[in-house]
Amino acid sequence: LPSLQSAIQRNSQSSPPSSLLLGAQGVQMDVWSGSVGLGQRLPWGGTYSFGWNSNRTFATSTISNFNPAVTSQLQGVFSQPLLRDLKIDPFRAQVMTAKVDREITDTQVQETLVTVSSGAERAYWALVLANASVDVQQRALDLALELERTNKARVDVGQSPPLDLVSAKAEAAQRRENLIVAQTQARQAEDQLRVLIIDPKNADFWTVKIQPVDLVPPVGPPPDVDTAVRSALGGRTDLVRARKQIENDRTSVTLAKSSVLPDLRLQATYLTSGLGGTQLVREPGTFFGPIIGQSQTPFGDVLRQVFAANYPAWTVGFTLSYPLGASAEQAALARSELQQQEDATRLRSSEIKAVRDVRQAAMNLEQNRQRIETTRLAREFSEQRLDAEQKRFDVGMSTNFNVIQAQRDLAVARNNELQAQLDYQLALINFQTVQKIGTATLPSVSIPATSSTTSPTGASISTGGAAAAGGPGGG
Repeated sequence: LPSLQSAIQRNSQSSPPSSLLLGAQGVQMDVWSGSVGLGQRLPWGGTYSFGWNSNRTFATSTISNFNPAVTSQLQGVFSQPLLRDLKIDPFRAQVMTAKVDREITDTQVQETLVTVSSGAERAYWALVLANASVDVQQRALDLALELERTNKARVDVGQSPPLDLVSAKAEAAQRRENLIVAQTQARQAEDQLRVLIIDPKNADFWTVKIQPVDLVPPVGPPPDVDTAVRSALGGRTDLVRARKQIENDRTSVTLAKSSVLPDLRLQATYLTSGLGGTQLVREPGTFFGPIIGQSQTPFGDVLRQVFAANYPAWTVGFTLSYPLGASAEQAALARSELQQQEDATRLRSSEIKAVRDVRQAAMNLEQNRQRIETTRLAREFSEQRLDAEQKRFDVGMSTNFNVIQAQRDLAVARNNELQAQLDYQLALINFQTVQKIGTATLPSVSIPATSSTTSPTGASISTGGAAAAGGPGGG
């Protein structure tokens, strides 16, 4: 954009009598001046400026012909590089780089939004699965308590040894421990989601109850790897930033190549002047004779002289400069070209990494998609086995140990089904995320585990993770 400049000032100066022409008292000079100017850089590297200035000068000099004297000038200056700085110059390079840097910042903002969004989504599904795990552990405890009541009745009538009641009570205690662990992990998952979606400034921040309403989404079709790869290569933020950086590198190389060229410039100047004020009329035939009169040239006449170009002056020419020998500009060009090559190599590596990330995420998603079906079947078979063992136990054809083991196996199968649903949701979120941003480091997320052989253990639900929702079918 053009820039407008203006100035006004007063200058007062006293000079000693250094010459006979200045008189015995020296010279006192008082000058009022004002100026207005307009200048601009042109898209092709040139510059122009137009300036108008006017002065009113009063002096005690005996050799002045105008006192006070009014002068005015209008000047236009044009400069155009013909080699160096023609296609690009430091100013234009800075503007281009700033624009690209702003776009890079936009990708960083987008990356932050995706990261926060996916983190909240993972935390949400972690809470859904944690609540479902509580239900699983509660059902396991109910089965253990039912077996305890059955064994107590049998012991009371002498149908079973007291050891069966002891083992049933031990199993119920272990299931109660699993339930406590699952409830704790559910509260932790709720707190993790709380800090992501609720403003901590709210008075009820730690007391509000978060109750998920979504069920487990239906399992989708196998992932379309080719479409996902194209999406990642076209819009992943780390690749976009790498390409933008190469744009900046190209700008730097272009500027460096321009800087090593000779500096050949076209220069043109046009100036027109006007003079007025109070003209001192001296005695004819004398140069410094006595003043016999005055004549006035008003400021309007001075401006007419300027715009009529009564007293023009112009110059047109070329200037050329060229460094002799090796220069810093040549070294800068070599560095810029090397940097561009390095960034291009990094981009190719990042593209390969993006494809690998998408393929690995797709394989993980497909693996967990298939696990959901297999764990569902395993849970159904475990339910059938427990039902059969319970019936056999009721008629005296099975043992207390077999029933307890079948209950444990069912609890493990239900946990495995929940974990498969959880892993599928994590894999789905990761598959979607790696198409938008660089590889996300997803924390391990798991439900409280149940031992299938000895005492149950409680594995943690990582609060940073995400999960699928809903409990397994069947009871």
